[in-house]
Amino acid sequence: MSINNATPSQWDALRRKDREWRDSQAWVQSAEMKETLARRYNTMAIEESAEIAEGALPTDAKARKGIPIYTGFIAYFPRAIAAVAKLSLVGGIQHGQTAETLHWNRDLSGDELDAMMRHIIDGDWEQVAWRAMANLEKKLEKVDGGVSN
Repeated sequence: MSINNATPSQWDALRRKDREWRDSQAWVQSAEMKETLARRYNTMAIEESAEIAEGALPTDAKARKGIPIYTGFIAYFPRAIAAVAKLSLVGGIQHGQTAETLHWNRDLSGDELDAMMRHIIDGDWEQVAWRAMANLEKKLEKVDGGVSN
């Protein structure tokens, strides 16, 4: 079975198994989790720094230093961030993307709050976090007047 030909029940079973693994202490202490974090944030610093600077962060040096992205967010929630990043990849692959072409396909994502509530009912906390971040990003874009990615 591949991700492309899995039935909904097979997909749900795989997601439950993955969720159980990620919730286990083994995931927290695993080399995979540490590699995921290292790869994600090293890659982000190199590949996405220009994109981030163009929209999400101020250009003024003092103002930029006043936004503690690592110490105020990443350092607080490294496992949760890794879990949501992994979920993004799995979802992208489910929708025909690859790790190299991974992007937020906004045409497939428009009901963040309803979807988030369904995921809360299901207890799928990675999905809840992803939908909450998507909703917040869209709200901030409206305030800022533009799409950041």
